[in-house]
Amino acid sequence: MLAALAIDLDAVALRLAIDVAAIAVLSIGLSYRRHRRRDLVVLQVIFNVGLFASVVVIAGGDIAAAVGFGLFAVLSIIRLRAETLANADIAYFFAAIVLGLVAAVDLGGAEANALLALLVLAAPAVIDHPRLLADHQRTEVTLDVASGDPEALRRLTEERVGGRVVRLEVLAVDFVREVTRVQVLIADRRGERR
Repeated sequence: MLAALAIDLDAVALRLAIDVAAIAVLSIGLSYRRHRRRDLVVLQVIFNVGLFASVVVIAGGDIAAAVGFGLFAVLSIIRLRAETLANADIAYFFAAIVLGLVAAVDLGGAEANALLALLVLAAPAVIDHPRLLADHQRTEVTLDVASGDPEALRRLTEERVGGRVVRLEVLAVDFVREVTRVQVLIADRRGERR
C-alpha cells in the first residue's frame, strides 16, 4: 500500500524524527512544564501525529487535500468547543498542529523542515517564558458592597483575594442588593521558576 502512495520512506522517517523531537519539546518541555496540563499534552501529541500522517498520505496519494484538512477542521472545532481553553493552551495546540504540518511536507530537504520546526518552537519558548512577561490571574469578583469608587474597591478586593490588584474594572453596581461586580488582574504571587 505504501508503494502505491509513492512515499520515500527514508525521507518520511527523517521528517517524522524531526516532528517527534519537536512535539516532545513543545508539549513536554514547554507546555507541560509551564502549565501542568497532562490532558493538553495528550491532545497536542495526538493531533500532531494525526496531522503528520494525514499530510504524508495526502501528499503521496490521490486524496484531495481539502478532504484531509476538512476532517481536521471538524475535529478541531469539536474538541475546542468541548472545553473552554485558555489563550496559551490554544496557542500551544496551534503550534502542535503547525509542527505536524511543517514536518510532514517534503520541502526538498530535512534541513528546511528542521529550521521551520525550530522557528515554531522558538515562539512559545520565548514569549511564554515567565521571566519575559509577568503572569497575572484574571478573575471576576462580586463584592458585598455597592460602590463606584475604584480605589475603595481595589483595597477591598486586595483584602479579599489576598493579592495585589494590578487592574480593576467595575462591571456592575447593584444598589438594591448592595453588591458590585468587578473584573480584576491580580499579580502572580507564586514566585515559582519554570
